[in-house]
Amino acid sequence: MTLDIAREAPPDWMNFSRTVDVAWSDVEAMVLTHRAEIVRDYDLLVAILRAGSPVAALIARHTGLPIDYLVCNRRNPRPHFLDGEQRAPRARRILLVDDVCGSGWTFARSRQYCEALGNRTGTFSIYRCEGPDMYVPDFSMPADRDTYLRWPWEYQQETEMPGHSAATMLAA
Repeated sequence: MTLDIAREAPPDWMNFSRTVDVAWSDVEAMVLTHRAEIVRDYDLLVAILRAGSPVAALIARHTGLPIDYLVCNRRNPRPHFLDGEQRAPRARRILLVDDVCGSGWTFARSRQYCEALGNRTGTFSIYRCEGPDMYVPDFSMPADRDTYLRWPWEYQQETEMPGHSAATMLAA
């Protein structure tokens, strides 16, 4: 099965009750809110591929912090840096970055791996799913787990971009 990221609504198997278009301004506002704390406490951003890349790039633009890339997902459950373990960061203050946090499975595995290499870690996602026993990143905003978030980097063309923001919709 292939996932059409350009579609207006999530695939049927996702069973979300609504779709919210997230605007770049929502993502940037989240980054700017925490910029000073991020610069103070971290010296390296680690984007969890793939969806963490655009978020980490925006954080880097506003903080000047370098970015490294980590693969960790259900298909590749053993976390690893793109450059290999020999070049993996050690003794750094890492901020792990992803777009959204559901159960926390990815963050937990990534954090454990990075800490085993001697790093201190924190976690950043734009939104997190609210619910009992759900992981709460160090930086995030709550989102209803029945809401499908359509990210600005998923748009196939400029005309698809929405005129309203997710922050307004999620607050409703």
